[in-house]
Amino acid sequence: MKKKISLTLLILVVILAAAVGVAGWKYHSYAKLETIYPGVYIGGMDVGGMDVEQAEATVEDYVKEVSAKKIVLHVEDGTESFPLSRTGLFCDGAEAVKQAYQAGRSGNMFQRMKEIHEISKGKEIPLHFQTEKKKLLNIVRKKGKSFVTEKKDAGITRKDDEFIITEGENGISIDFEENAKKLAEEIENFDWSRGELSFDMDYQVDAPKHTAKELSRIQDKLGSFTTSYAGSSQGRCQNVENGARLINGTVLYPGETLSVHDVVAPFTYENGYRLAGSYENGKTVQSYGGGICQVSTTLYNAVLRAELEVIERQNHSMTVHYVALSEDAAIAGTEKDFKFKNNLDAPIYIEGKAGDSSISFSIYGEEYREEGRSVEYVSERVSTRPPSEKVVKDKTLEEGKKVVDQAGVTGYTARLWKVVYEDGKETDRIQVNSSSYMSVPRVVRIGTKKKETPKKDTDTKKKDKKKKKTSEKNSEKKNKKKARTPRCSAVE
Repeated sequence: MKKKISLTLLILVVILAAAVGVAGWKYHSYAKLETIYPGVYIGGMDVGGMDVEQAEATVEDYVKEVSAKKIVLHVEDGTESFPLSRTGLFCDGAEAVKQAYQAGRSGNMFQRMKEIHEISKGKEIPLHFQTEKKKLLNIVRKKGKSFVTEKKDAGITRKDDEFIITEGENGISIDFEENAKKLAEEIENFDWSRGELSFDMDYQVDAPKHTAKELSRIQDKLGSFTTSYAGSSQGRCQNVENGARLINGTVLYPGETLSVHDVVAPFTYENGYRLAGSYENGKTVQSYGGGICQVSTTLYNAVLRAELEVIERQNHSMTVHYVALSEDAAIAGTEKDFKFKNNLDAPIYIEGKAGDSSISFSIYGEEYREEGRSVEYVSERVSTRPPSEKVVKDKTLEEGKKVVDQAGVTGYTARLWKVVYEDGKETDRIQVNSSSYMSVPRVVRIGTKKKETPKKDTDTKKKDKKKKKTSEKNSEKKNKKKARTPRCSAVE
């Protein structure tokens, strides 16, 4: 047993001595070298036996080679690429060469022997690549924008009395700063001997909010209404038709509200409007968009018949000719608007048509009312206020003449009732609104200018006066002459 132990120890001693001998031989053979020791690699490149300048040149060439390599960005099936040189690529080449040269040259003899022995087996010194953050972010953003898309909700249009539905599309959004940070880390740690770097970008999918399945529920006409604008001026006709065009095709999903003002504004020439009459402070004035109230009024009545929730409605200051009292809905800047809400559980579609002197709105959706139910709207006049007359004296008119400056307008108060029928029988009567329309006085101008007697001019007066004086003078001389004439004597 003791012999076996002694033999084992002897073998170990021999092996150790051999190893030390080999290490010592390597140490002495390496220690003489003034170049980088054999077995040293920088970034996979063998720089053993090179001096510092040669190693630096080799690293510099390698950096140039790497700079020409491509980064390929991927998002789903899309790709974009750019060379690394666009990122402001740089590396710690000088530091790596310094480490390579110092390998096996530090520490005491035994430490150096050990390190040189390890170097002989191969020592890798990593080459760390870095990018300029700003340049990398800019190129990632520039190339990555091609992947960004806006989500598209499903769409619906109506043509030839048929609905056409299109599918929605996913959108893609990308956080470019986070992706640039992640890519910078990959560039730093990537083995460029493998070729180009393929980078899968992180992105978010934005699914459409509304789908074709939702829109397919729009099948039934829930309510419609038509008014006439026959006799309107050309400008007013265009305004009515333009308003119908702007509202046509509007889709309201459950819970959404429509503001007519927001849809049809601004009232400018560029937005399709022309000058036409509209109410302002009890008078009719010319303004862009005159007639748009007929658009909102027609839509209001269609909404009532669809039995949707009215959020805001106001009557005109004076009566209008195209609907009964309390059936109108005025638009006046942001002060008066017509708003309603889709309070149903399915989307609705608004169809607007105007032409041949009439405008119509129809509201389509999914019928939710019981069969046999119908509604009717009844206007009730509550009071009437005849116009007063305002007389204005006018010094420029001849006395007794009259001119009507403003025709009077009758004022009213009215209510609108919703009458519900079930199988033709009235089951309910609900007040929808109340309205007050101002009366406008009749304004008459009456002339007060007196009639004047024609007068002679000053020169004529003077001539007449002079003529009169001359006549009187001549008459007086004649009378004196008669008094001085002697009588004939009887005896001389």
